[in-house]
Amino acid sequence: MQESLQLTEAVQAQRAWRMPDMVVYQHSHEEWWLAPLEDTLPLVKINRIGANLLAAMDGKATVKSLLSSFGPRVCGPSGETGRWCLERWSLPKYSLCFFGAEPPKKDRGDARWDLLLQQIREGWSGNPEFEGEHHLSQFHTHDITTDEDHFDTIETTVSHLFREPSEAMGGQTYGRLLAKHLRKLGWWDRKPRFIIEVGGGLGYVARELAAGLSPQEREGRYIFLDITGPFLKAQLSRGREAGWAAEAIQANGEWLPFKPASVDIVIDNENLADMTPVKLTKREIESGTGDTPHHQEAIEWIRRMKLSLGNEMPDEFMFNLGPIRFVAELWRVLKPGGRAILVEFGIEEGFAAPVKLPGHTEYEVQYSHLRHAARFLGFHEKYGALPQFFNMKPDTRVLCTGAAYAIRRFCRADGKSFAIRAYTEGELNRALGDMAEKLTGHHYHDIMDPAWFGLWDFKVLLLEKPTPAPKPASPPIREVKGFRWGGMR
Repeated sequence: MQESLQLTEAVQAQRAWRMPDMVVYQHSHEEWWLAPLEDTLPLVKINRIGANLLAAMDGKATVKSLLSSFGPRVCGPSGETGRWCLERWSLPKYSLCFFGAEPPKKDRGDARWDLLLQQIREGWSGNPEFEGEHHLSQFHTHDITTDEDHFDTIETTVSHLFREPSEAMGGQTYGRLLAKHLRKLGWWDRKPRFIIEVGGGLGYVARELAAGLSPQEREGRYIFLDITGPFLKAQLSRGREAGWAAEAIQANGEWLPFKPASVDIVIDNENLADMTPVKLTKREIESGTGDTPHHQEAIEWIRRMKLSLGNEMPDEFMFNLGPIRFVAELWRVLKPGGRAILVEFGIEEGFAAPVKLPGHTEYEVQYSHLRHAARFLGFHEKYGALPQFFNMKPDTRVLCTGAAYAIRRFCRADGKSFAIRAYTEGELNRALGDMAEKLTGHHYHDIMDPAWFGLWDFKVLLLEKPTPAPKPASPPIREVKGFRWGGMR
């Protein structure tokens, strides 16, 4: 049971605002459905009086006036009153309305999250502070016990949203576009014999990558490497179904279990933020001594690479130790001429910030640090934004992801299936059929709008391990007047 809000005089003096992103589904002539933010709460069902209460939350009416007009009236089919609604709907786990002097802010600068949603997101990980260096590996190794709905509700990825053909990608999928662009770059000119995909999700990228290649181009071994055991079965199934000679290994990508110079291509899609973070202090950097072995390892990397942390180093900051380890492992296992593609969200200035997700906290990748590490190791590297890499059309409009979650809950309650993905308006209407006209409150974003999924924050880092320069040929040996000349320069 959720604790209800006490409607004190101070609360009643506030104005009530209906949340702008809320989706409403008219299930029948006299019943409407609302989806609380917290999935563990049941759908909120309201009758016509409840719908009128919702409409009255326009930022002008006070909670007191709404309590007076709707408080004792029955607003739900199970006898819920207007008071019941007012005591719950503004709680973070419901997030159906907001009580305050001003509407909830949607600042995506320093705040990073909407005012109301931040409260519940902080609670998702169970700890608003830094959870420690081992938190992410423990979460992905032990806390994930099934692949069901994981990439729909826990950590939705760009590749998952585009796992099926999409108008936003010119009718292609993420994996097929990846195959197209890697072939353009010449990655299949020398047919790869050993391909590693690190953290392959549910196998959709491998499946669609294969669909974009010829049977001859996918003759090599395809190894799925994932720290999360339950994902490997789905990866292996989709990989083999697509035609790969696929194998699976449960291992941590920060320590690749392969021989030196044995791998042709590595694909790492949206995993870097799940790798080991460390929280360093300015004192440790200045003294050169870390408080823990992980801290000392990070400090040694910073020292060896001669990495500048800037003149305004804060007293505490996050450092992406795991991604640095990973790039060093790539240098070890790739053959000369071998290549890797790394895709993840991140920043180019400052220090990594936390991103709260259900059950765990990820950390932005600081790409200027990672690129510095790649060059230090000897890689040739190219870098850019993911939408540029895929040549995505910036004005394509797609459904708000939050609306997709709400619609899926409505569909499940109605016994229908609905996949979380990036829908254009036409795609959504085709997927929902007659149900589409019964929805209100959902909206569409330009695909490049930061409020949608922050695609511009996702970067592509291409790495190539150079081949040794050929040795100069010795001059031919010539005989002149009895002397033999040559072999020297």
